[in-house]
Amino acid sequence: MAYRKDCIYFRYQIMSGIGLLLLTAALLTGCAVAPNPLIEVYMEPIAGRFNAQIDPETGAATVLKKGVAVTIEPLDEIELFELTEDPRVNPYLIVEKNGAVEPIYTVFEITVHNRDNRRVLVDDIAVVIDGNDTQYVNLSSDYFDTLYDNVNLSQNDPWGAGYPYTPATYHSYYGYYRSYVDAEALEWGRIVIEDSIFDSGKLFSGAKRSGFLIFDRLPSDTTDIRIIVPQVRIIHSNGKEDRLEFKLDFRQILQTNSTQTR
Repeated sequence: MAYRKDCIYFRYQIMSGIGLLLLTAALLTGCAVAPNPLIEVYMEPIAGRFNAQIDPETGAATVLKKGVAVTIEPLDEIELFELTEDPRVNPYLIVEKNGAVEPIYTVFEITVHNRDNRRVLVDDIAVVIDGNDTQYVNLSSDYFDTLYDNVNLSQNDPWGAGYPYTPATYHSYYGYYRSYVDAEALEWGRIVIEDSIFDSGKLFSGAKRSGFLIFDRLPSDTTDIRIIVPQVRIIHSNGKEDRLEFKLDFRQILQTNSTQTR
């Protein structure tokens, strides 16, 4: 994930200095405190499922089938926060006046590695199924394109400016950055989405494809979930296909105040 973070940072490093100066100015006014991300909810892979190999340091789970390896790593609040140097351009979070950081989505990073095959095609549609059989489909590039294309910045009132997040739910974001919510910040947020979201594509032998699977935020009382990852198709030299389905199980854990990671 470090490489992806560097790419995102490079795309907006020119404007980050301006953003940080504005952030400093806002803090000096005494209207809000600095962002303080805390891990209140996190995901961990469930051992012993689907022959998954688990990395105990990152919490990533990898399944290998017919020369194709799929790795899923859940991203917690701090990892999402650290994607951008300036919180105001981070499209995955809201920051409240008291400095609390709230994720808007449940996010996983997926890596598909074609280790042995001549050619592999990978889709971009994934599904999460919780213990109540409720299904969530990952939010697509088209979804975010529509979301940002519908932004209306013509109004002076930030509470009704048409920002992609529902004002009634996420207006506290504006409470923190009220003095400089602007088109530039929105555009850089859109770039972060474009740089990080997982896209379908073709993988030749040895190639990898990585990106984020972004879901609506799961309820805090959700426990066990199953991720059905985007379908993988192995294309043979005779034109025939092998269709592979990868599943991985995770458990969402709600931390108590005494065990929060700072």
